[in-house]
Amino acid sequence: MPDPPNIFISYARSDGKNFADDLRRRLVDEYHFHVWQDIVELEGGKDWWLQIETAIKSVEFLVMVMTPGALASQTTRKEWRLARQEGVCVLPMMAEEIDFSPLPRWMRDTHFFDFKFPEQWERFIRTLQSPCQAPRVPFMVDDKLDDFVERPEEFNQLLALLLDPKREEPIAITAALRGAGGYGKTTLAKALCHDERIQNAFDDGILWVTLGENPGDLTGRVEDLIYTLSGERPGFSSVQAAAARLAELLVDRDILLVIDDVWNSAHLRPFLQGEL
Repeated sequence: MPDPPNIFISYARSDGKNFADDLRRRLVDEYHFHVWQDIVELEGGKDWWLQIETAIKSVEFLVMVMTPGALASQTTRKEWRLARQEGVCVLPMMAEEIDFSPLPRWMRDTHFFDFKFPEQWERFIRTLQSPCQAPRVPFMVDDKLDDFVERPEEFNQLLALLLDPKREEPIAITAALRGAGGYGKTTLAKALCHDERIQNAFDDGILWVTLGENPGDLTGRVEDLIYTLSGERPGFSSVQAAAARLAELLVDRDILLVIDDVWNSAHLRPFLQGEL
């Protein structure tokens, strides 16, 4: 018999704790699933987010207890985002009536389980008993600097180039930040990637590659992105072959690709095949 799946329950303590407690007991007592819930598993004296992060990286499923408090919580949103980055299957569950309009697009397109209907519970259990198959949603961006200085004019100009303001969907465009060294282009790009509107619009992930003045053979850089997207590193004999595979992986996916520290436009071609 295969081991029971590992499940992380994400919820807001303000209005989802009772539902999460009941759900955990039922999954453990009736189905013998392995369930991680912070109220039970968190250890005092240790970094609480590091414990949550470690738990999410070790599970197959993250069950989101959907309440107004969960939608307003920065912690639950971080949990959902990390789960998608790690290839964890995310299963939203209705605990209270919520406003769907502020939900990110990927979540609006996800099936929500509602246990008021017995057939929904049965479908939920069948899903947990099946192998999790979820693509990783990469976020290859370093943390913002603690002393980051806001530059709203430049930031909003760049945001407008990438995001449809009416539908908050990505615009298929190649945008460039140009300026002398030390101008803050990299810092501004990082801040943009950390903006929740950008993360919600580019809901298949954000890739980042840094080139420099003399990047050398770009095959390895392209393969790094291929590995991040697919988990495969086939060892291409040429940058052209690697670029073709990267282009295949990017088709029909809303991904923001940031190419930092570019000195020569020719170095961009393997990453933007078909656009330059």
